[in-house]
Amino acid sequence: MNIAPEALTRMILGHDGSTTRILSAFLGEQLRVRIGRQEHIQAGLALAAEVRAPLRIAADQTVIVRYSELVRANGTAVSVNRVVMMPDRHPVIDRIVDGGDVPLGRLLDEHVPGHHRLLLRTGTRWFNGWAADSRTSASRSYIIMLGDTPLLYVEEIFSPRIVPPVTDVETRPAREPQLPLHLIPQWREPVT
Repeated sequence: MNIAPEALTRMILGHDGSTTRILSAFLGEQLRVRIGRQEHIQAGLALAAEVRAPLRIAADQTVIVRYSELVRANGTAVSVNRVVMMPDRHPVIDRIVDGGDVPLGRLLDEHVPGHHRLLLRTGTRWFNGWAADSRTSASRSYIIMLGDTPLLYVEEIFSPRIVPPVTDVETRPAREPQLPLHLIPQWREPVT
């Protein structure tokens, strides 16, 4: 697929569908997930109040936080992701937690017909996890909804080698805290 880099970035940041599907089409290959870690934590420690409100979750409730990478067949990271799940919202949460290397979008398409994404923020964020290529990266965050029920909160930071940051993208107001660098999955250096 021959698309100008800026157009690709705008497409990815602005679309309300599966990130995996659009990136797989662009790259011409299936992508998989490499999970760094998953942990149970209080929602107040994982999410700012501004994000908890549309998720309809209290600070003292337990959520599952998954840190992962969307990767190519050769292991190159396309994005790093943080997914916050509310365990009792839908049976698909168990499939996501135990889903191995199946991307979130594929699991949702298979098990949650009618889901949609509510985009919260697009723009750029600094990320130091791209090996020697630490720099500003395109990013977005959204809530996956089923009807009017929020199921998941997702943050994505894209490799600038795949999705170059566009600094004139209209940025939505930040509704989540900037993820502290020590919380971003650094379990291994992404393959460059």
